Amino acid sequence: MGKLLLKVQVAVLALGTVFSWLTLFTDYRRFFDAGGHAFEVSDCAMANPLVTPCFYGALMFLAAFFWAAAVLRSAPEVMARRQRGLNWLLIAGTVFAWGNFAYELYRFNQPQPSVSAFSCPKEAALVHPLMTPCFYGAMIYLAALVVSMIILRTHAARA
Repeated sequence: MGKLLLKVQVAVLALGTVFSWLTLFTDYRRFFDAGGHAFEVSDCAMANPLVTPCFYGALMFLAAFFWAAAVLRSAPEVMARRQRGLNWLLIAGTVFAWGNFAYELYRFNQPQPSVSAFSCPKEAALVHPLMTPCFYGAMIYLAALVVSMIILRTHAARA
C-alpha cells in the first residue's frame, strides 16, 4: 500500500477537521453573542452547537484524522485491518453528513421552513443548502471515503 495515498487520506481528514472545528468555533461565537451559555440547550435564541450535527461531525472528523494518522504509522501487517476499520467510520460519517444535508435540503424546499435545533445554524436556513457548511463537510467526508476505498482496492490488488 503506497504511503502517498495514506498521506493524502491524512491530509483530507486534516482539512475536514480544521474546517469542521472552525465552523463549530464560529457557531459557538454566534451562540455566545446571542446570550447563550456553554451547556444551555433550551430557551436559547439560537441552538447550542452541542446539539447540532456540526458538533458530532467535527468529533467524527477528529477521530477519523487520528485513526488515519495511526494507519499511516502502522506496521504493514496491521495497516490493512486498521484501514478497513477507518473505512467503516468514514462510511458512517458520510451517511450521517449526506443524511443531514438531505434534511437541510428538504427543509429549505418547504414553503415556510421550520427552525430545528438539530440542524445547521439558523443563519444557514437563509441561504441555499449548497452554500452551508453541512454541504462542504459532506463533500469532504465523501472525498475521504473515496481515498479510503482506493487504498483498500490498492491493497487488495497487491495481496
